[in-house]
Amino acid sequence: QLSTPAVITNYFLKTHGGTHIVQCLLSLLASVLGVACLMLPAFPSSAAVGATAAASATTVNPKSLGRKILLSSIKYQLMQQTLLLAMVKHASGLLGVVSLGASRIPQLGIRNARRHLELVAMDPVGQYLFYCSLLVVWIGWFGGNSGGGMGDYVSKLRGGVISIMNASAAATATAASSDATTSSGNASEDTAATVAQLLDTLSQQPPPWFLSQPTGGFIIPIIILGPVLLREIVSILWVFSDVLTLAVTSSGGATMAGRFCSRMLSGCRSILDAFMSILITSDQWRNADSFQRQRALAKLVSRCSLVMELAVGAILMGDAVQSFWGFAFVGSAASGGVGRLPFKCVLGKMACAHLYLNFLLSKRKKIAAVVGSVREGGGGAIVNRVLDVMIDPERNG
Repeated sequence: QLSTPAVITNYFLKTHGGTHIVQCLLSLLASVLGVACLMLPAFPSSAAVGATAAASATTVNPKSLGRKILLSSIKYQLMQQTLLLAMVKHASGLLGVVSLGASRIPQLGIRNARRHLELVAMDPVGQYLFYCSLLVVWIGWFGGNSGGGMGDYVSKLRGGVISIMNASAAATATAASSDATTSSGNASEDTAATVAQLLDTLSQQPPPWFLSQPTGGFIIPIIILGPVLLREIVSILWVFSDVLTLAVTSSGGATMAGRFCSRMLSGCRSILDAFMSILITSDQWRNADSFQRQRALAKLVSRCSLVMELAVGAILMGDAVQSFWGFAFVGSAASGGVGRLPFKCVLGKMACAHLYLNFLLSKRKKIAAVVGSVREGGGGAIVNRVLDVMIDPERNG
């Protein structure tokens, strides 16, 4: 009998054509970066900060404002890096399927192997590879309101903020060494000047509208990264459950580690059963085997992701319309002195919106199914299941 480490090692190295361990690591990294991105603050609005300072008759702390701008620029980068890691993960999965299909050509034949690869490329691996790739291009090349890409925009913004903060720190040190009677007045003036410089830098290099506070800088990143994070987190939890099951089965519960894994596995299954009994009928979930449960969970995740994908489509369409309107009719004079987007960026946003619309059209059957389930009272059914679990937990829990 193989030892527990050998069984787990074989699980990671022999599954999905030998790419399972790479996919798990990429899923974990994408999940960590995505959650960190959602926790960081959105870009502050220069107009809102100036109005708040004027209304309260107080001076905004320049250190906190500069720190918030720098953290927001990190949020911008983490969003693209999360999508990039998810894209590489799906690409590695596609390569693993290709390798596995090539090794089975003598048994299945070329025609059957090709059909299998076409199914995998269409749904869901290929579609989410396209989803992540398109959004990486949209954010990286056409996200910032500047002629360059995302890296150029972030480097310029960070360089401006850091130089302003260094100059402010030097001025504060000089004022502290001067006469105490004049240092207080000069300090307030320097603080106001530093805030004004930071706001001017932010207005001259405005961030993408989907990361600024007035336009949903907290909600829109959740919508964009939601389909990716939902699938990656569920994938990690499923792999964790597989590892616990293999550890318990291979050890037989004879060792202390095996007993600990057995208790952890039973606890996780109880929590999952209670949660899924609300979203799916209790009898349907408890009577299903492992394969049926995996399909039911995948169907639920697919429906939740599809709702957010529709919202992402609305965001891309609105961004394309706004960019074209600003380029064609507004001009640089009416945009506060900020140069309008180059034509290649406007054309790129319109191309991304068009490609994403075709992506949604390929899912029109699934969209119709989700709309039909909502019309049939899917939300009311979930409420009824919650009440059933609360009233009779032994029967429905």
